[in-house]
Amino acid sequence: MADVDVYIMRFNPEVQQRLIKIRRTALDVFGSIDEKIHHGLPAFSAKGRVIMFYAAYKAHISICVGYDWIDFLRHQYPEFHYTQATIQFLHKDPFPDDIVRVICELVKQGLGGRTKHNAETS
Repeated sequence: MADVDVYIMRFNPEVQQRLIKIRRTALDVFGSIDEKIHHGLPAFSAKGRVIMFYAAYKAHISICVGYDWIDFLRHQYPEFHYTQATIQFLHKDPFPDDIVRVICELVKQGLGGRTKHNAETS
């Protein structure tokens, strides 16, 4: 069993389903990408560097996209909670599948050299 599978299996079925949705969406959007455990959390890496990771906690799931996209996401989706580098989805709220896809698309754009600044103006 892969390390990411072991990580996901630690949680209750509802949280597992949310983690699996993030994983499947990311794999669908990113295509060929390395998946691993980074600092104890599921992560995706490309060109030798981690580009996104996600984690489950008692009350929420976080997706870490780094500093580049947080201001953009905070502006587009003010209803969610944020840290300096993560967007958080509370377990008590419906899971935003569509927003997870948007996040993955933004991260993928960053792999091509786009930044939040030129994404906002395109």
